[in-house]
Amino acid sequence: MNRGRLTILALAGLAIWSVMFGRLVWLQAVRGGHYKYLAQKQHQQRIGILPERGRIYDRCGRPLALSFDGRRSYPYGSMGAQLLGFIGDDGRGLEGMELLYDDLLRGQSGWAIRQRDATGRTHATLEYASSPAKAGHSVFLTIDAEYQAIADQELDKGAKSAQAASGAVVISDPGTGEILAIASYPPFDPNRFNNYGRETFINRAVLEQFEPGSTFKIITMAAAVEEGVTGPDEIIDGEKGTFSIGGYKIGEAEKHKYGPITASEAIAHSSNICLVKVGQELGKKKLYQYARSFGFGCKTGIEFPGETEGVMERPDKWSVIQGANISFGQGISVNAIQLTAAYAAIANGGFLVKPRLFKGYGEKSEAVPGSEKADTLRRVISQETSRKLVAMLEQCVEQGTGQPAAIVGWKIAGKTGTAQKKAQGRKGYDRDKYIASFIGFIPAESPRLVVTVIINEPHGKVYGGQVAAPICRNIMKRIISLPGGFAQDLMTNNAGLNTKL
Repeated sequence: MNRGRLTILALAGLAIWSVMFGRLVWLQAVRGGHYKYLAQKQHQQRIGILPERGRIYDRCGRPLALSFDGRRSYPYGSMGAQLLGFIGDDGRGLEGMELLYDDLLRGQSGWAIRQRDATGRTHATLEYASSPAKAGHSVFLTIDAEYQAIADQELDKGAKSAQAASGAVVISDPGTGEILAIASYPPFDPNRFNNYGRETFINRAVLEQFEPGSTFKIITMAAAVEEGVTGPDEIIDGEKGTFSIGGYKIGEAEKHKYGPITASEAIAHSSNICLVKVGQELGKKKLYQYARSFGFGCKTGIEFPGETEGVMERPDKWSVIQGANISFGQGISVNAIQLTAAYAAIANGGFLVKPRLFKGYGEKSEAVPGSEKADTLRRVISQETSRKLVAMLEQCVEQGTGQPAAIVGWKIAGKTGTAQKKAQGRKGYDRDKYIASFIGFIPAESPRLVVTVIINEPHGKVYGGQVAAPICRNIMKRIISLPGGFAQDLMTNNAGLNTKL
């Protein structure tokens, strides 16, 4: 073989080895990471680790919502469902407390690398890195599960008996503003929320607005008494059931015909005409100022998503008849939480206290509390005015429209309300659709509970005294009949305001 061929063969061999070496360098040095990833992908699998969602407890540490093996469970079923809400398939809160406190409850996801064998099965190993999931915080509410169960059961029974479209109940501690129960009708089971329509998910006490009717009369009277316009024993002429103002005639419910009666009797018997006269003497600016001071026309700030603020137009927009109507609760809109807070101010000696549902978060042994003190917004009436109003509301239960709320051996204060609903698609009111309501507190001499009952579109009997007052009585009667009676913390909480009547 001559020298030229050897040179050619040598160069060819060198070229082949250069290509092979370059390919090896390319695979190992340049693309090594990629092929290592592919190899690892065949034998390793990254798995996400979902955190355990925090629990929701009542004020006594009873679990209202908890998780098992990644599934959310509500052990009391439909009890407090519109308050608690529920979570979606992705583990995120969709309604109620589950939505509002999702960031606290959800926790932080983790991950782990697992070995995968030839069959595709994965195995845990200490060889690979991992990051554990961090469980969510638990949330403690002001709700008392026993009170909540009573509220749900009595609302359900009363609303069904009245063939009502919907309803709500709120129970609060007037001294601290803590909400002890908040119920809505019709109910649903959050364990099977997909079986229900969205309308059942509504927390009606917070989200629905309605005209308060005669429950607002005590606000008009509060302003008048505080301003010295009238007093409990002052005589007001009921005009025998007919009174003209601004070209309109105002009458009484059930065609009552009152003559001269005291201001206390006007509240007890729920006289529209007498309260119009009180409102006229007070003046629309003062009435507006006191209504706003009591919290109407603005959100209470309760910890719940989507709270409504109600409707309260400025007095310069009121016509003569509108001002008269507002005096007895027509022409404004409120929600049940606002009414509860306003009546709590009358019950606790004159302070408007912010209602609240949140008590703290963390775990039982290391819970981070919320504010233990009442969030007092302002004084709306004097303690002396409060005392006079409580006496008027006692008379309403003892001798007036609120008698169906009476409990033998107990002093109950309260007020009935019956409001026609606005007609849909036209001006005026619907003659066949009403809101029946009752708000009471017990015991009247030193209130520990305020109970608000709202029944939407009852059939047959439609007045607040007929429909809502008995529900309130049943709720109160069951609560005071519990083995421990009033919870011990409720017997001492009101002392924080130093407003015993």
